[in-house]
Amino acid sequence: MNPAELASWTLMASFLTANATYFVGGIIAVWLGFRISNSIYAGEGTPLLARLLATAYSLCATFYMYGTLSQQVRTVTDFANGFAAASQTQELSAAAQRMAAFDGTVPSIVNTVFVVAIIVFQLAGIWMKRDSA
Repeated sequence: MNPAELASWTLMASFLTANATYFVGGIIAVWLGFRISNSIYAGEGTPLLARLLATAYSLCATFYMYGTLSQQVRTVTDFANGFAAASQTQELSAAAQRMAAFDGTVPSIVNTVFVVAIIVFQLAGIWMKRDSA
C-alpha cells in the first residue's frame, strides 16, 4: 500500500468515526420524536400548539438524520472517486479497487425510504385520532 493510499484510508476512517457520533445524536433525536409522538397519540385533547411544535421537532430531527446519512454516502462516494482517479496513475490495493467501484445509489435510496418512514410514522402519531374502542 502506497503512502497516499494509506493517508486516504486514514482520513476516511477519521471522517466515519466523527460521522458515527452525529448518527448517534440523530438516533437519540429520532427516538425522542417517537416518544413525543407516542405521548400525543396516547393522550387526549393535546393542544394544537403542542402538535405543531411536535411536528416541527420531528421534521427537524428527521432532516438532521437524513443530512447525516447523506453526508456519509457523499463522502464515501468522494473517496471512491478519489481511489478511481488514483488507480489511473498508480497501483492500489484490492480494497481500494473495490472502493473505487462503489455506487451510492442504493444506499441513498435506502436512506430516503428510512427517513420518510420515520417522519410518516411520527406525524401519524401526532395528527391521527386514536380509536376510542
